[in-house]
Amino acid sequence: MTLRERIDRIRDTFDDLQNRAVDAVIGDCLAGDDFVLPIIDGPPGTGKTTVGAVAVAEYLQQRGGEAQVLYMCYTHYAASQAKETLERKLGLPPNKVIKLTHETHVKDWDRGIVGCKSDLSDLSANEIRRLKQCPVLLCTLHGARRALEVRGTHCKIIIDEFSQVDPAMFFSTVNKFRNHNPSGYALLGDPKQLPVVTTQPLLSSNVKNYLDRRKPIPTHGLKLQHRMHENICAAINSLREDLGAYPIESSEKVKSRDLVAMGYEWDRDAAESEFKDILDPSKPFVIVNTNSFGDEYEQRVFRGSIKNVAEARFAAELAKAFYSSFKRKNERLKPAILSPYAAQVREIFGLLPPDLKEQCLTVYRAQGREYPCVIVSFVRKNRERTIGFLDDLILKAQTYVACSRAQGKLVILFSFDTFLGAGHRAFEYLYRTPGAYIVEEVNP
Repeated sequence: MTLRERIDRIRDTFDDLQNRAVDAVIGDCLAGDDFVLPIIDGPPGTGKTTVGAVAVAEYLQQRGGEAQVLYMCYTHYAASQAKETLERKLGLPPNKVIKLTHETHVKDWDRGIVGCKSDLSDLSANEIRRLKQCPVLLCTLHGARRALEVRGTHCKIIIDEFSQVDPAMFFSTVNKFRNHNPSGYALLGDPKQLPVVTTQPLLSSNVKNYLDRRKPIPTHGLKLQHRMHENICAAINSLREDLGAYPIESSEKVKSRDLVAMGYEWDRDAAESEFKDILDPSKPFVIVNTNSFGDEYEQRVFRGSIKNVAEARFAAELAKAFYSSFKRKNERLKPAILSPYAAQVREIFGLLPPDLKEQCLTVYRAQGREYPCVIVSFVRKNRERTIGFLDDLILKAQTYVACSRAQGKLVILFSFDTFLGAGHRAFEYLYRTPGAYIVEEVNP
């Protein structure tokens, strides 16, 4: 199948918003007062990476053999995901989609992964020539200097994960490439997701929000998501309402896709009785009240993070119950266990068997990933009914990111006494989500 045929096949499955987003990315850039910077707002599961990959392929196809693209992401993980999409869905050969990395011991031209120093001093003249001739280079924004040496003039520059790109990093990148006269820039991401971890409030804004405050730029918003069961999508829309964002919709493909529809078999008798209602795959979105876990409150640990031992113990036991009672072919279900607090992640991690430790993560580390089943521990339980940064204007996106990692099952744990009726609007909205199954009391 030719590249043109692959592009057309994918674009035939796109909705109008996705196709318009592709056209915006590959369009010509206008300078002066009419400067155009296409911004693609891709909420969770709406296929922004695929839109970006198709735009890259379409640009190469339309511009011919001299066309070049630089695809930059904040993380190496996102760059690898984009590379995989270009290869798997668009059929571009790995040696035409090369990812640059700081790992100088890695040079695999067949796989299209080249590690080198930032000034390319450890590459031969022939290797530098190969990079210059490569149509698509991928790298992180921190590693932009590597690409600077091997991208010609008039290349298209696409920046993914813009929620993590602060204005200083963006304008520094633009400045580095000013003499290359790029054919245009485009931003892909979700402005409601988490920024870079920072203690500097002036740097916590992402570049899209920064630009909006100065001169609003039209955004191409994607609305049809292809990741989550509709009940989980309803929870995400509850959070998006709190964040002041537009609602998204579920595609027919995933609307009713619970764990059973994903191919998992549920052995109802394999789990303890107190877990059965929570495990039930016909209840894709479950909220568990942790008040009944005893009188013990949260604990602040060294370096200021917080843990809740009783909630951690329950999360670990629930993860084990999912593992023992769900199976797809010969594969056990390994739920992701997430928390906004590093101390809670460490506490849960220590209670898990080796097979389940890998997917016990902070919400920050889980950003950009998705899992069939997600358990989220929100930790806070105190007399003052405070929830700290989970109520912060920017960092409340922790809740949004955590819940939107789930595909077929989402279980969230929090103390109703602390989170409800105390003005914590996001959690009030979650509690009232249509389709949410509420577990008021559990005997852990």
